[in-house]
Amino acid sequence: MTSPRRQAPAGGLQADVSRILQGTSARAPAQLRNAPVLILTIGLPGSGKSTFARRLAPEVDAVILESDVLRRLLFGEPSYSPAENRRLFAALHASARELLARGRNVIIDATSIKESDRRPAFEVAEQTGARVLQIRFSAPEAVIARRLTRRSESQDPADSSSAGMRVYRRMAELIEAPKRDHWTIDTSNDAETHAALSRVVEACRSQAGRALGEMR
Repeated sequence: MTSPRRQAPAGGLQADVSRILQGTSARAPAQLRNAPVLILTIGLPGSGKSTFARRLAPEVDAVILESDVLRRLLFGEPSYSPAENRRLFAALHASARELLARGRNVIIDATSIKESDRRPAFEVAEQTGARVLQIRFSAPEAVIARRLTRRSESQDPADSSSAGMRVYRRMAELIEAPKRDHWTIDTSNDAETHAALSRVVEACRSQAGRALGEMR
């Protein structure tokens, strides 16, 4: 006998946002910023987005809104249906808006493979006066295959993704190159990734910002 699927808690957008914010470090920022930063990740499963986000967040006092984590928070055992996706990302973007309005830096950690996926994040930034750093992550397919295999075999509590190579290849056929300025990071090289992290930290800390195309 199979166990019944755990149902998502009922509630509207505000209830979802409250649950998300309760699970974040939503205190006041260490220093008030005239322009908080919204960091938007772009990349296929296994490309290194979440690992990079976890390294970046404490360096720039940012809250990570990771779509895989929030999906499980809101839905328990996700169905990945279109309706579920709409509810998830409506709550994620509303939570980002609230955090940015409080002066927090925010990292939206999601695949964001289509331009339509990214557009709401830019709208949130415009509404809150935040600067946007859009970062596209990549790695050779062989490296990604090894990462996804290790992920499927591990019990790492920090890893909430269940995507494997089948999902990776399906999404690889759909990904759209960003139309706006963005940085690209190949996470297969540890030294280059570390150097890129330092440059992203510098850009986030600089009130004036820097040209987003420098790492393109």
